[in-house]
Amino acid sequence: MSKLQAKNEAIIDAPIATVWSIITDITLLPKINPGVVKASGIMDRLQSTRTCEINNKGRKGTTTERLVELVPERKTAWSLENDTLGMSRMLKDVRFAFLLEKLSDSRTRVVNETYYDPANVIATIMNGLMMKKMISRTQEQILQNIRSLAENH
Repeated sequence: MSKLQAKNEAIIDAPIATVWSIITDITLLPKINPGVVKASGIMDRLQSTRTCEINNKGRKGTTTERLVELVPERKTAWSLENDTLGMSRMLKDVRFAFLLEKLSDSRTRVVNETYYDPANVIATIMNGLMMKKMISRTQEQILQNIRSLAENH
């Protein structure tokens, strides 16, 4: 398995079932993940795939990801299968995960993790200088978006 590169967490004032329903709803992915314009596929069945149309600051492309871990109301993890943005040329064994923990009937801890290995020397340097920080900022935004959807549900 690849190395953990970024990890962020948030406490959300909503039941775990509400948070789970948000992170497994394909129609909400564009509202959760910055850069996702449109998403299709299935997000709550192990080994299913989703395809995302991306617009990352003017760079457009697609990603296809496979659901490789699924524990209802506890964990969901996706593996990047292919992309047209060049991410798979820079990074190997890319995985994204959400871990949920029930803190009370109305509070949930959500942890967002990103795993990968740089694919070459240039990617290793870029990872140390900027990529981990960029991914961490994106995770923070994703968690804020989930919080907003869940707490206003």
